[in-house]
Amino acid sequence: MDTILFLKPSEGKVMKAVKLSEPNGTVTVQEVEKPQPSAGEVLIKVEASGLCYTDVHICDGDWAVLDEQIKRDLTLGHEAIGIVEAVGPGVSDFVVGDRVAAPFLRSSCGKCKKCRTGHENHCSQATALGMSHDGSHADFVVALADYIVAVPDGIAPAQAAPLVCAGMTVYGAMRDAGVGVGTNVGVIGVGGQGLYAIQLGKVMGAKTYAMDLDAAKTELAMELGADGAFIISDDTDIAAIAYLELDFVIVTAPSDAAHQLALAIVAFGGTISLCAVPAGETPLSMPIAIFKGITFVSQGVATRQQLKELLALAADGHIKSHVEIRPLSAAPKAIEELRDRSIVGRVVFVPGLDQS
Repeated sequence: MDTILFLKPSEGKVMKAVKLSEPNGTVTVQEVEKPQPSAGEVLIKVEASGLCYTDVHICDGDWAVLDEQIKRDLTLGHEAIGIVEAVGPGVSDFVVGDRVAAPFLRSSCGKCKKCRTGHENHCSQATALGMSHDGSHADFVVALADYIVAVPDGIAPAQAAPLVCAGMTVYGAMRDAGVGVGTNVGVIGVGGQGLYAIQLGKVMGAKTYAMDLDAAKTELAMELGADGAFIISDDTDIAAIAYLELDFVIVTAPSDAAHQLALAIVAFGGTISLCAVPAGETPLSMPIAIFKGITFVSQGVATRQQLKELLALAADGHIKSHVEIRPLSAAPKAIEELRDRSIVGRVVFVPGLDQS
């Protein structure tokens, strides 16, 4: 009979977790029962868990269409880096002690057309950490072994965590769109995703131009290698940005204004990548889209293979994360700050930091 293997398991049967009672409910840090892996699963001792704007959307009940898929009494979080502490029956690809990344995509069906053509991240039967299943803002998280990936040497857990959603989302979008030498890329929103898009554009040989409402964020974009940056305001010369002939515009800010700006500045025949998910419906001008011949491409995270590729780039020093480390106890306040757009870069929770 298969058995669960442990390596120096933590004492006790409880752990700390950031819990959401229900969409539009309360966020608290609680002591809850420590989970155990079932068949095909691994138990991960979380070293770092990145805070994502998706956490805010789930807390605020922004996505009515997904309401039935959101677990009640949910542990938030879906950007997990940690050490395998236990493996359930049938797991052979990972062993106790491995450092792994557990992404938002918890599982896909593996049988539908999307899965069979390399687009598992858009499977209609997909499940998600920190949404349909308890997530990683906790001391431990359970994930399916088939959907986690090994973390290579050379990258610290806090640096790797935001790559597991923000980084892989823009990487998948840019790879799928064929961004490369000779491509002009516009990045709207210099938050967690946007900072990766700027660096990835440079790695891929494209020219990148960043746009944000905040001067501090556009300055950071230039430090990370952007070829130009624009502070967006009522006085911004939109025509000057459009003059850059942006072949690919990636929207990483979840606002109507950001999506409308993309429509205005993308080149004729260009592509707009929808990486940020707005809270509600976004009005866009279809006549402009048609006359400009624009292609819209939606991007829901990315595939396991693309996450492996991105982690390898980071381990080789090509991609860096701009992070602020906080303890789990700071999660409710951090979620409020992210909602208010007052965070530059990414917040990463490190379990046990309160006791260190």
